[in-house]
Amino acid sequence: MQSEIDAKKRDGRLGERSRAFNRLLDPNVETGMPVTLRPEGPRVDVALMRNAPIDWAAHDDLDRDDADDRIVAQILNALVDDRSRLELLSRDMRPRDAARANDLAATRLPEHWLLDVAPAPEKLELARLQRELRTATADQPVLTVAVEALGDRPWTRTTVLPATEQDRTKIQNWILEANPAPRVTSGFNPHGLLEDSSLSDRYDDWRDRLVQTDLPAMHDGLTRLYSQHRLRVTVRNVGPISAEGLSFEIRSGNAVLHAAPYSVRAFGESAPEPEGYLERLGRLPMADMASSRRDEPFTVYEEITASGSVLSWSCRSFRQERSLSLEISVELLKRTGSKAQIEAVVTAANLKGDVRAQAFVEVDQRTVGFSDAYDADGGRNRIPLPYAARRGDGDILVFRNDGSVID
Repeated sequence: MQSEIDAKKRDGRLGERSRAFNRLLDPNVETGMPVTLRPEGPRVDVALMRNAPIDWAAHDDLDRDDADDRIVAQILNALVDDRSRLELLSRDMRPRDAARANDLAATRLPEHWLLDVAPAPEKLELARLQRELRTATADQPVLTVAVEALGDRPWTRTTVLPATEQDRTKIQNWILEANPAPRVTSGFNPHGLLEDSSLSDRYDDWRDRLVQTDLPAMHDGLTRLYSQHRLRVTVRNVGPISAEGLSFEIRSGNAVLHAAPYSVRAFGESAPEPEGYLERLGRLPMADMASSRRDEPFTVYEEITASGSVLSWSCRSFRQERSLSLEISVELLKRTGSKAQIEAVVTAANLKGDVRAQAFVEVDQRTVGFSDAYDADGGRNRIPLPYAARRGDGDILVFRNDGSVID
């Protein structure tokens, strides 16, 4: 047993225990007196035992090459005054069985006598690396990011098939009946400043677009409406150090991301109305008068706001204990398949590496006929929208059926 303990001195997991046990036995080697481990409850002394040379021929049931059997043979040949007090203590069944086969008392040690399992070398190395990491990142912000899918799950994407000619004609007729052509002013009466001379032309353009472009593609608009779901991403600075030069991105490899909720004019835009002089003047293209300055250090600014695979925000100084929660719209595509993948990535100038989180949201893809999705007679959706943009949502993106944005 002592040889086995000595062999463990350089073991990464048991080396320290082996050396500690040898230090414990050293006084016994020097003085010959047992070393007391505990004085009572029960008293435990430890000492090296001597034994006479072993006659292995007399122990034909014991294997000389087996460490357990050698221990039993040493006990049977121990140099002690009262051999009846000898007893083998072990958790292992094999040495206890060998001892009892040779009329030697053997007791199974209780569970609480065992030391805790020493950590494996790889766990010790991991703990060391974690300590070094904590030291190396002591001057860095501690950021967390979480991605949460909102609404019912799994998400659903509904592909709407093109309308029949009969349904398209019904919808076209009631739209045109509700929006008749404007009355043309007599040519003998000159247009005044308050009269909208462009209304007739604008109405013709609207009707042509409605009939030729919007209504033939209204199934695409409905498909886009039925593909909108909401997602919340939350970034927190949970440490005592500000995140300087924070950059925050939301990405998706198989869906379209929108910084704001979106709506679709599936049945075309509203018919034009008469405009006064000031209203017509307001429709003229003008330079953006909004200030481009973004010098507020603690304000979060949008960097990439266009719909696409990446959205981005930044903040010069994201202070400690601050939290930022953003909700975006996710437009599911046919290629989204059965699972939408969204990733949030946060970096900072004084942060080594980045912090990221992912969400994989199950998606049900289904295809329905136009009449199953929309009631052309009643003018209403037959299937509830997963998410419908509301006035309280703030800025809302408005699309045409072809995907272009309505300003």
